[in-house]
Amino acid sequence: MPSPRILIVDDSALLRSALCGLFSSAGNYEIIQAEDGKNAIMMAEQQRPDVIVMDFAMPAMDGLTATRELLKRMPNVPVLMYTMHYTPQLVTDAKSAGVKKLISKSEGGNLIAAVRDLLSPVDDANLKASMGSEFTEVPGTRSTS
Repeated sequence: MPSPRILIVDDSALLRSALCGLFSSAGNYEIIQAEDGKNAIMMAEQQRPDVIVMDFAMPAMDGLTATRELLKRMPNVPVLMYTMHYTPQLVTDAKSAGVKKLISKSEGGNLIAAVRDLLSPVDDANLKASMGSEFTEVPGTRSTS
């Protein structure tokens, strides 16, 4: 079975490198990188990731715009937004864009678990149970209420 493919999208090369190291130490993942939303779309179409870890604020194309475009082209690839701009408005906008999970960079300890959850195969019982609850805020992040 091939290694799960993760596309990491962030304008910070330092953060992309740190996340590559984090995922490499956590398991057997193939990591793809993009520095902004436009490159993320191009890389996703070429490399076909299994999950996308997307920053919000980036030059050229922000994470919400990129998510909307990616999900038009690849509707079955889950997007996890990993951002330091964690606000109630962003939670609403991310959910509307199709983001599956939202994690604050300041509380990123749950990132590996969240990605593993998105990579998990969903059986029919779990699929029926999760219908209507597609978006989740990962426990341990700041509450929006």
